Amino acid sequence: MQRYLSTARQYRWLLAAILALVWGAGLVAAYGEFTSTYESTATVWVLRVSPDLAQMSPDDPNIPIIQTAASQQAELLGQLLQTRSFVEDVISRTSLAPGPGKVTDDKLINDVRKHLRVQTLGNNLLSISFSGRVPRIGPEMVDAALAVRGERVAQARIDATSAVSALYSKDYEVAQSAALDAQRKLDEFNAAHSGTLTDVDAHLQAQLRLVLDFAQVRLADLRGRMDRAVLAPALLEISGQEFQVVDAAREPTSPSGGTRTAATLAAVAFAAGLLLATLLVVVGTLFSAQVLGQADVARLAPVTLFGSVPRAADGTGADGHDLRAKLAAIAFDAAPRSAPD
Repeated sequence: MQRYLSTARQYRWLLAAILALVWGAGLVAAYGEFTSTYESTATVWVLRVSPDLAQMSPDDPNIPIIQTAASQQAELLGQLLQTRSFVEDVISRTSLAPGPGKVTDDKLINDVRKHLRVQTLGNNLLSISFSGRVPRIGPEMVDAALAVRGERVAQARIDATSAVSALYSKDYEVAQSAALDAQRKLDEFNAAHSGTLTDVDAHLQAQLRLVLDFAQVRLADLRGRMDRAVLAPALLEISGQEFQVVDAAREPTSPSGGTRTAATLAAVAFAAGLLLATLLVVVGTLFSAQVLGQADVARLAPVTLFGSVPRAADGTGADGHDLRAKLAAIAFDAAPRSAPD
């Protein structure tokens, strides 16, 4: 440990310069990030769709069982943000759009995707925020994301309704054909047996009536499902009970939203400075060949310390660096001087 402290003292000015450079750059970057970031946030209240309007089968594996309404909507928005077409539509509705055409700047798309965040605030509450350098961009981006999300959800409902309606139409045609066939068979039986019916004929007539009643009930059930499939998306769209913006995004008047990034930059700069300083001390200690005292000689086992030679100075008063010169100066100064002839 003494060796490392000695090396640190030896390179103290270089270490101070490195720390000042790295920490200063980190603090400047953190301050710039903190004072130039503007964040806009919209708060949304969401409710789980009523089972009567959901139009989902209980056996559907896509039904969220454990998820809350807020986490479900947050996950939906998060997945939409991963698609390029969604981000392109969002950018095209803001002042960041390069023109009336399609957005093709990959850097802009990735930057918007990184700064547009969705997080849950509770079981039925979530927030959508965007942080950028220009204050007016935040509200534009949040409003555009909500608008594009609404259009995508509405279009998905229309597509699902069309698919379900087509399926119900096929089932209705089959059920209607079965009902007409049952009615025809009953009419033919009544026409062939106009008199008093025997027990066997009465039983057969009851079976034909039962088949006809079942076919009519099936038709009524399919007709109700078709009407509900068409009306449910329209009711959800009109009522707006599933997705309500409680607090709309506003243009910020002061910097906000850059605290976390600024703290991260400052922490990284602090850690990088300490790492560089530690690395310099360790490397300087390992590559140092200087023997500072008896303790350092003791480390060089199996070398044995016989004695120590004091530092000698030359005639000018400056310390010498040559070991032979030091030993020669000590030897000649200690030897007796001969008498002059």
